Order: sequence, then C-alpha cells, then structure tokens
Amino acid sequence: MRTLFWKFFLAFWLCLFVAAGLTGVVLHALREDPSLRDLAEGPRAQFLLESTQAVLEGKGPDALKELLTRNHHRTGGPVPVYAVSEDGEELLDRAVPAELQARVQKALDAGELEESGIVVTTDPDQTRWVLFIPKPKPPALGEAAKSRRKPEPPLLPPMPWVNWLVVFVASMLFAGVLAYYFSRPLTRLRKAFRSASKGDLSVRLTDGKHSAGKGDEVGQLLQGFDLMAHELQARIDQQKALLHDVSHELRSPLARLNLATGLARQNPAQLEQSLSRIELEAERLDNLIDELLRLSRLDSGSLGEPEDEQDVIELLTQVVEDAQFEAGSQDVQVVFNNTVDHWNLPCEPELLMRSFDNILRNAIKHSHQGQTITVSASANGDGLKISIQDQGPGVPAELLPKIFDPFFKHGDKAGQGLGLAIAKRGIERHHGALSVELLQPTGLSFRIALPAAALASAT
Repeated sequence: MRTLFWKFFLAFWLCLFVAAGLTGVVLHALREDPSLRDLAEGPRAQFLLESTQAVLEGKGPDALKELLTRNHHRTGGPVPVYAVSEDGEELLDRAVPAELQARVQKALDAGELEESGIVVTTDPDQTRWVLFIPKPKPPALGEAAKSRRKPEPPLLPPMPWVNWLVVFVASMLFAGVLAYYFSRPLTRLRKAFRSASKGDLSVRLTDGKHSAGKGDEVGQLLQGFDLMAHELQARIDQQKALLHDVSHELRSPLARLNLATGLARQNPAQLEQSLSRIELEAERLDNLIDELLRLSRLDSGSLGEPEDEQDVIELLTQVVEDAQFEAGSQDVQVVFNNTVDHWNLPCEPELLMRSFDNILRNAIKHSHQGQTITVSASANGDGLKISIQDQGPGVPAELLPKIFDPFFKHGDKAGQGLGLAIAKRGIERHHGALSVELLQPTGLSFRIALPAAALASAT
C-alpha cells in the first residue's frame, strides 16, 4: 500500500466511484416518473391542448363539446381533455380530480398560469376556460386498496444494485489504468536509479520500445535521467582513461629513476652521470605532475571567474617574441600579423599566456628547418580572432577530433600530450573557443576566438 501505484489507484478509484455514484443517484432521482405528475405533458398532450384551445376560441364551447363527444364515440375511450369554465362547471359534466381542483381554481382566479400542461383561454363570449389533460390513475385493487394510504415517494429513490455494481467495476478498471499509466515510468525510474547506484550506467529509459515520444513532465524526467547517466558514464570512462594514461606516463620516468639508482650503486665511478639522469627524470616527473594538477583544476570548475583586465594583445606579443627566439635556434620562422592595438579582457594572464605558448611550442616542435609559423590577430563585432598556422606534418583526419584529449600523442616529437588539452581548457575558461583544422598540403591551423569586453578597442 506504500507504493505509488496503490496510492494513485485508491485516490482515482475513490474519486471516480463517489462521483459516478452521486451522478447516478441524482439522475435516478430526477428521471421522469409518470406516477409523480398530475398532468400529462409532452408533444402529443401539447398538440391536443392547442387544438382544443383553437376550437374553443374560434367556435365556442358548443362546438368544442360536439367535437369531444364525436371523438369519444369514434374511439370508444375516455375524452382526455378537460375544459372547466370560470363558473366551475366542466364542459362534459365530469368531476375534476381532487388533486387538480386547487390548481384549476388558481388558474381561474389569476386569469393566466405559467405552468406546462394547463392552459387558460377565453371563448367568443369572453368566458374564461381552463384546459388540461390529467394523467390516468392506475386501476383500483378493491376497496381495501382504495382505503390504503399511498406511501410518499422517497426524496432520493435508491438505485438498483446492478447500477452500483457497474459503477464499482467501471471505476476500478479506469482507476487501475490511470494508476498504471502514471506509476509505470516512475517505477522504471526507481529501478534505473538502483542499477545506477550499483555501477550500471548503461540503463536507458527513452530508448527502443520505451521511447513513447513523451514530451510531458514525466517524459522529460526520464530523458533527464538518460542524460545524467550518459554524462556520468562519459566522465567515468574519461577518468579511467586518464588514470591509465597517467599510470603509463609515470611508469617510464620512474623506471629510468630506478635504473639510474641501480647503476649508481653498481658503478660508483659513474655516480655523477647517474645523479644527472636522476635529476633530469625528477624534473620530468615534477613537470608532469604540475601539468596534471593544472589540468585537474581546470576540469574541476572550482576556479572563480577572472576579474583583472589585461591586454590580450600584449600577452600574445610576449608569447610570440619568446617563440621567435626559441624557433630561431631551429631555423624556423615565426611571423606575427596583428591588426589590433588593444583588446582588454578579464583574464588570468599566466593561464592565457600558457595556452598561447602551448600551441606555439607544439607548432615549433613539429616544424622543420626553413618552415614558417604564422600568427594572426584580428577583431570584429564577434570578438578577437587569433590563428596559429604551421607547416608541419599534421595529423591524420581520423585523429583530428582527439587532438585536445589528454595524453594524445602523434609523431616522433610528441611530448607528454597535455599541452593542447590545457590550452583548450584555458581558452574555454575565458569564455572562448579553440578549434583546429588541417591545411593543404600539410600543417595545422589553430583558431582561437575570445569574446569582446567593454573596454576593448580595435583599429
């Protein structure tokens, strides 16, 4: 009884049963019962009254009496229409039913009566008449039946038990269907949450036969669970892959550290060389851990919004000058094409410079002697656009979507595989976007889009 199905079922069933029962009782009480009315009503009775009224008003009581008498002789039955004059005499000398005498007298005294089944009219001699058709009484069952007092009908006559049974069954079936309709998706959602709590994130509620195309709140709730499960599964898979890659990246320098330590112990004469190797590997480990911590902070979203405004063009110029100095030793040229004087933006200078530097260092690392790296900066109404193009070997088209994934490596000169991942997250932290595309015949083009600021001004 604590489940949602039974709560819905009982609530719907009680509401439907009470509503249907009350409706049935009221309709049963208000239905037309001939035994409860004194006057005959309906189209046929109204037609007879109107015909009688027309004869009385046009030709007088004698003509009406002749018509009623002739009709009685022709049919052999009683004359249905009663005509009572203002003197209290019935046209055919019949006794007026006791239950109608007061109403007839009231109609005569008032001159008119707004009541169905009874008509007040005037003959050509200006004598007022009351016309009506009483309903026939059931035949008497002897003197004992005449003297027995007729019981008064109840205010709300009881319905037959069959009607109550129909109401009960119909309301129960309808309530059961409604309760099942509303509780089924919630039951599936409860089971899905149980599966997810046990680690099974492959459960989907709006796939295949359960899609149903629902756009209501329940359907949106199921779609929200599917989206949550998909995001959680993607994050967990990403964390597993990251953990695997981190373990792999740490294994190599640690192995070299152990090897250098072993060589130093076995051959003390090469102690200085072993210590240099140990220092180099320790520095690599320190850089790797620093990059991992930086990437973790950017992925966690725990950093606040940058508040200090800096000139992005000035930061980019410093990075390009450092890259030109480094690329000169490899006979690689870095060209800076800039059409923007200033572009002030709330940012973290070190992170933004680190993002620019990672992209440029990646381009320098994969460039050959005599090649050129082009850095361009321009501005329009959409914001600041920066492109960094190199002439290196690039990457295969099928691997291009993975270029910003952590620990993605391609080529002989690949590093730790974290630089471009940090660059993308650093640009996105400043509400920008970083994309890449292949150049022909070779090379990559990195495109950076940064938003406009209130104090940004472009030439």
